[in-house]
Amino acid sequence: MEKFLITGGQGCIGAWITRQLLAEGIDFTLVDLEPNEFILQQVLDSDDIPSIERIYGDISASEFTQGLVAQTDATHIIHLAGLQIPTCRTNPVLGAQVNVVGTINIFEAARLSEGQIQSVTYASSAAVVGPAEDYDGPILDDAPHRPRTHYGYFKLANEGNARVYWQDFGIPSAGLRPYAVYGIGRELGLSSAPSRAIRAAVAGRPFKIPFSGPCGYNLVRDTAAQLIACARNVKEGAWGVNLPGTIADMAEVLKHIEAAVPEAAGSITFEGDTLPFACEIDTTNLGRLAPETPDTPLADGIKETADLYRDLYARGVLDPAKAAD
Repeated sequence: MEKFLITGGQGCIGAWITRQLLAEGIDFTLVDLEPNEFILQQVLDSDDIPSIERIYGDISASEFTQGLVAQTDATHIIHLAGLQIPTCRTNPVLGAQVNVVGTINIFEAARLSEGQIQSVTYASSAAVVGPAEDYDGPILDDAPHRPRTHYGYFKLANEGNARVYWQDFGIPSAGLRPYAVYGIGRELGLSSAPSRAIRAAVAGRPFKIPFSGPCGYNLVRDTAAQLIACARNVKEGAWGVNLPGTIADMAEVLKHIEAAVPEAAGSITFEGDTLPFACEIDTTNLGRLAPETPDTPLADGIKETADLYRDLYARGVLDPAKAAD
């Protein structure tokens, strides 16, 4: 029998992984720093939340992290806990402690489990990629990278350490690299802005997205399914996995938001620089590890997200007065 241990489980992707595992009837445990049900309440049926097994603690603390496996009888780890680009920029020491040391602690827990943990699947990021001028053609899964942020280098270090854990200890792993994950529950990080823009549009509030240019967009429901599938299917090696998503310019994103929420026309704007990583990618490894997982077109994903936000406002789960920029 399989059991999942999900770090950062109260976050956006963790909540959608929880939703899928609940639907499948699969056992799991969520791990997070402290209790916070704000995102879980958006994504899950409220009746399901009290019964979810949760453990609270700091993954950058080795003793806590190494004890998780014994506490939970987990067979697979999906590691999502980490700090986003803005925090890593303003406090790189903290960013390294959580994003790099925390990830090494997860791999150490897997190593010390003596085979109980069958795989480690973790959230890497498209931020490991450099800007478009660094590449010639679609970016391969195993292409060399020179990121332009602390966050990107922290994720790149995790991918390197994952390869060493496979080389030295035979721990299979997959690091998935989403771009701008969007959907219900996406609250934190620079690339959360399109999701918050959809939420504001549905609430009838203005919103300014703080970046421009082309980017890849991954619906969170798809990303959750891809992580689960890779966790089940990776049996050997340390894989870097590009995720497809939809590449779109910000003007196209706004067009889809206005199509999904016509009354918001003109209220959602954008300005700022393009995100500092290229988005034309090859997705060979995803096809090998998780060929049957969904890849929702951007227009459909934005409409789905807008419809879900309408329902959350109608049920009083979210307050429209708090959706402004």
